[in-house]
Amino acid sequence: MNADQRPEPVERAALLAQLPAPAERDLPAGRHALHRELLMSHIGLTPPATRAEGPPAGPRLRRRLAFSVVGALAAGAAVGGVVLYDQATAGPLNSSELAGWTARPTPVDISKGRGASTVKWCLEGMPDDGGPTTVTNADLRGKVASMVVSRGGTTVLCYVTSNNKGLSMVTDSAQTVAHDAITYDTGGSHGSGSATFNYASGFVGSGVKAVSLTVQDRTFEVTVEKGRWTAWWPGKAPVGKEGLLDTATLTLDDGTTRTVSGSSMFRR
Repeated sequence: MNADQRPEPVERAALLAQLPAPAERDLPAGRHALHRELLMSHIGLTPPATRAEGPPAGPRLRRRLAFSVVGALAAGAAVGGVVLYDQATAGPLNSSELAGWTARPTPVDISKGRGASTVKWCLEGMPDDGGPTTVTNADLRGKVASMVVSRGGTTVLCYVTSNNKGLSMVTDSAQTVAHDAITYDTGGSHGSGSATFNYASGFVGSGVKAVSLTVQDRTFEVTVEKGRWTAWWPGKAPVGKEGLLDTATLTLDDGTTRTVSGSSMFRR
């Protein structure tokens, strides 16, 4: 074959066969299982302390659509975060649990009772690399406790009912934003009909002391701690590219307030 000639298909296959196989890229040990477990809704499972080994009794995988930051750009979803929509199935929070939702969250003591059991539930399935465990944004709205749990290099956002059923997802670790700013990180919608609920979380600057959200004519407080905000609420799923949040009203450390649009919270 001359240098200016292209190899025939058979010759090309022979040349490719001589090349070394590309090195396989893989996630760290245990991370496959982590992503699988944390992107499952724990529906109908027994409490963590008594969960039996082997295949689950009922369906665990929930049909959902997830966008990474790159995928969000291509699909026209929210930039700068992950948006999950799961409107095809009921749960993991049922309508009676959602009915107890409150516009103002109650702080939860993670050393005992619901707080301690929720921490245990969230840690299940996370890799135990010996790193320290930290918990922020622990609150209770009616029958549902929520919190952000970090261990080692993994951070999860959890929503857990009083009978140890719920939802957890991987989220970003702490991020620094401007002193008086708020950003959106992740959120979505799950369930259907009267069992539909929505969640959202993100980051705030060091000068932001409190935040309230307005979503579909509903205004409520969010939990703010150590530069992170979290919230969830019942109701129909959002519509549109950035329809999850309408506005956010920030109370700053100097006592002033300012309101920003939901779309401005997405990192560009």
